[in-house]
Amino acid sequence: MQGLKDSKFKFAAGIIAMMMLLYIVFSTFFISLEANHKCEDEENCPICVCMQICTNTLHQISDIATISVIAFVPALLVLGVSFITSLNLIKETPVTNKIRLNN
Repeated sequence: MQGLKDSKFKFAAGIIAMMMLLYIVFSTFFISLEANHKCEDEENCPICVCMQICTNTLHQISDIATISVIAFVPALLVLGVSFITSLNLIKETPVTNKIRLNN
């Protein structure tokens, strides 16, 4: 039963990741297409409003990515250092070398 929940969670996470990726791609594409947009009334222009929403969302996503990297790198370094030191702490014994001890 736990495996079914995990697979549903992975599927939902994959769908959310694909939706975010598509949003980033299409927002960037829309902003680049409408970069030379000229209008007289910026407050009521639907293109200007949409461009502002896309820009704000892309800035928020980049802030989240930066915070994630800042939080992830020290954790990765700690895990790497602990892995390297744990390899040096393992001592060879007859059991680890698979030597049979007969009486």
